[in-house]
Amino acid sequence: MKIVRGFPEKEDRIKTPVIALGNFDGVHLGHQEILKRVVEKAKKKGGTGIVVTFEPHPLKILSPEKCPPLIISFRDKAELLEQAGIDILICLHFDREFSELSPSEFVNKIIIEGIGAKEVLVGYDFAFGKKRGGDTNTLKKLGERLGFNVNIVEPISVENKIVSSTLIRNLIKEGNVREAAVYLGRHYSIRGRIVGGDKRGKKLGFPTANIHPHHELIPKDGVYIGEVRLHDNKNYKSLINVGTRPTFGEHDLNIEAFILDFDKDIYGEFLKVVFLERIRDEIRFETSELLIKQMNKDLQDAKSFFIKNRNDSSNDNLV
Repeated sequence: MKIVRGFPEKEDRIKTPVIALGNFDGVHLGHQEILKRVVEKAKKKGGTGIVVTFEPHPLKILSPEKCPPLIISFRDKAELLEQAGIDILICLHFDREFSELSPSEFVNKIIIEGIGAKEVLVGYDFAFGKKRGGDTNTLKKLGERLGFNVNIVEPISVENKIVSSTLIRNLIKEGNVREAAVYLGRHYSIRGRIVGGDKRGKKLGFPTANIHPHHELIPKDGVYIGEVRLHDNKNYKSLINVGTRPTFGEHDLNIEAFILDFDKDIYGEFLKVVFLERIRDEIRFETSELLIKQMNKDLQDAKSFFIKNRNDSSNDNLV
């Protein structure tokens, strides 16, 4: 997949562009339905499947205090779009000037002049232009007038819930990573780098990898069963602790992974942490001995989980 910052050069006009517009935070099941249709239409027309998205997220510019933590990074979004079969990702810089475009100016700048698309797909709740003044009906009317076809993809429901980034984000904040995976279509994960710690885990008999996350959305404090993926692209069964280590009187957020049956030196590596199941809250123990006893129980719970879900652990392609 080709990534283009800004609009393609005039001499690089794209063959029969079929485009999807949106932020696609999470690239969840609803987004995946839009992407699937883009790819199908592009193939049918012998054209090019394109996603047009915006960086930074518009709310980061217009109302930073209201902008929720993003579910995935731009890198992960791009990889998921590529896996979906998208040919080109066009990333447009969003700023105050861009936010002042009226709905018709928005359409002219992006769809007509910028890309020259005749086929546009958006989700049912798509809004655009100054103060989100344009909706899907506006887009359809502009399409009829300016000569492009508009396809509205209706919401996807799973277990009587409409799939949305907000729903998934709230589930992850609550620590309900198992249910979030239902709507994401994959297990939730974050990326980060392994950094130096205080070696306390090693002294307790549970050496952990301390992770500096590169994601905004971190699951609720607690202990999780999960996996980590290292540079060798293998998944390693793990126990993951998210929290402040209250037993030792600390207050800063820490993410630690204890990798089962693993003793390699991976300090400094970049890794992916996959959250499969939350098993308990973070607890303050009166003594280190009580903490070790609980950690051994957590370890047995994790081993039982992996035996029970032998064919259901994270073989996800990405996040």
